[in-house]
Amino acid sequence: GPRRMGDRMQVLSDAELVALTREGNLQAFNSLAERWDSSLYRFACRLLGNPEDARDVCQEALTKAYLNIQRLRDPAKFKSWVHHILLNLCRDRHRSGKSRVATQAYAEEAPGELEVVASGRETTSPDRDAQRSALAGILGEVLDRLPSEQREAILLREYQGFTSREIAEIT
Repeated sequence: GPRRMGDRMQVLSDAELVALTREGNLQAFNSLAERWDSSLYRFACRLLGNPEDARDVCQEALTKAYLNIQRLRDPAKFKSWVHHILLNLCRDRHRSGKSRVATQAYAEEAPGELEVVASGRETTSPDRDAQRSALAGILGEVLDRLPSEQREAILLREYQGFTSREIAEIT
């Protein structure tokens, strides 16, 4: 049944799912959407600062991707492509002033911790995740002050795990 089909889809690569989508297989596109939805959502939240707006642009980005799937030159690059679509939608929203940017209260952190983030040094301690979440608030404040290109690149690398090459493609 459809459940078995969905399980089988999960082992397929993005390129294979794109090929199936192009043949009219909607289940294949659903698998792509499921695969990248949370990554897109986190990225949109960071860019827009508002969960409702983030949901909207994710929906919009996935719809656009589906409608334009024939135009994707390299099916293996679906991930970068759909994040690029999302980024453009977020930029449009900022330009038109449509986003309801939530003013977030950031915890006061020690200035020393801020320098770690600013310098981008990797810490490899076991409590790295805990440290990351503690720094997330202050990092948000730092990001807000950066020019948008720099901010986007940092978000893509830090939160979405893209390589420098992929970031260049997306932006």
